[in-house]
Amino acid sequence: MFNFPAIYIANGTAIMLLLIILLSSKKPFRHGLFEEKIFYSMVIINIMQCLLETAAFVVDGNLAYGYRTFSIIVNTMLFINTVMFAYSWVVYVDYKLLTDMKRIRRRYPFVAIPAALIVIGCFINLVTPVFFVVDQHNIYQRTDLFIFPYAVTYFYLVYGMVLIYSHRKNVHKYLFFPATLFMLPIGIASVLQFFFYGYSLIWLGVSVGMISLFVNVQNEASYVDPLSGLFNRQYLKNMLLMHSSRGDSARKLGGLMLDIDGFKSINDRFGHLVGDDAISSTGKILRTAVGDKGMLGRMAGDEFILLMYINSQTEITDMIDIINTHTALFNESEEKPYKIHFSIGYSTYDSKRDSMDDFLRRIDNAMYEDKRRKLCEGIVPDRRRN
Repeated sequence: MFNFPAIYIANGTAIMLLLIILLSSKKPFRHGLFEEKIFYSMVIINIMQCLLETAAFVVDGNLAYGYRTFSIIVNTMLFINTVMFAYSWVVYVDYKLLTDMKRIRRRYPFVAIPAALIVIGCFINLVTPVFFVVDQHNIYQRTDLFIFPYAVTYFYLVYGMVLIYSHRKNVHKYLFFPATLFMLPIGIASVLQFFFYGYSLIWLGVSVGMISLFVNVQNEASYVDPLSGLFNRQYLKNMLLMHSSRGDSARKLGGLMLDIDGFKSINDRFGHLVGDDAISSTGKILRTAVGDKGMLGRMAGDEFILLMYINSQTEITDMIDIINTHTALFNESEEKPYKIHFSIGYSTYDSKRDSMDDFLRRIDNAMYEDKRRKLCEGIVPDRRRN
C-alpha cells in the first residue's frame, strides 16, 4: 500500500530544493565549465527521477488503457537515470579533484562499462523482463536480477568517496568538505525506504545531498581562484589577519612568494589560453608538492604564495627543494609548449616586530631579488625586451 501524500510531499520538496539550485545559476547551462555541466546534469536527472518515481507509483495497479506500457517505460527510465546519476557523480568527483580532462577521456569510457551494461539490460527489459516485470494487473515487481543495477549504482557512489579519500593529501580541505554530507542523506534515505515500503525517500535524500554540494560550490567560489584552484588573495589576507590578531607567537609562520619566470612570453608566444593552462598547471604542481604542509594561494597574475607553520627556517628551504623537484618532473613529463620555472623569495613573520604588510613586502622583495639575479645571469629573459 502506497502512502501517496508522503510520496507527493517528499518528491515535491525535493523538486523545489533542486529548482532553487537551477534558478540560482548565473549563466546559461551550455556556457558552464565541464564540472558545472556535470553538476547541473545531476540536478536535472534528480528532478526527472522525482517526477518519474511519482508517476510510477500513481499508475501502479491502474488498469486503464495504456498504463501498463507507460509503467514499463517509466520504470525503465528510472533504472537508467539512477545508474547515470551515480556515474555522473564519479566523473564530477574525479574532475573536481584532479582537473584532468585527458584522464577523464582515457579512464572513464572503461569506468562506464558497468553502467552501459545496465542500460542495455534496461532496453531489453522493454520487451522481456530483466530487472523488473509489470504483470497483467499492471503491478510492478522486481526480478532476481534487480540487485545488479543497485550494486552498480552504489559501486559508483562508493567509488567517488574512495577517490576523495585517496586524494585527500593533494587537495585542500575546502574541496569536497561536504562529501560525507552528500552521501549521508542518501544512505539514510535508502535504509528508511528499505524498511518502510510505499514511501519515496531516496531522491529527497539525494536532493539534500545536492544542496550540500551546491552550498560548498558557492562557498568555494568566494575564496578560491578558479584558474589555479588555490585560495584567492582575499581569503589569504583574511587568514593572515586572523593569525596577526591572535598574536600566535607559539607557532612561527613562514612564507614563500613564487613568480613564474617568463610568463609574459608564454602569453605572447602561445596566447592567453595557453597562459591560463600554465596557471592551472602551476596550481597542480604546488598542490602536489606542498600537500597539507601549508596554505597555497594565488596573489595576482603569475604570483603565488605559500604560508606554512615551521619550527626552523630549514623547513622553508626544504620545501623550496621539493617544489623545484616537482616542477622539474612536470617539465620532463608533460608535453606542454612551455616550461615552468619559479623565482622564489621567502621569510618568516615576527608577530612582535612585524605587521602583515611588512611580512608580505619582505617576501615579495626577496622574490624580486631572486628574479633580478636570474635576469643578470641571463637565466630569465628581460620582460622589457619581450
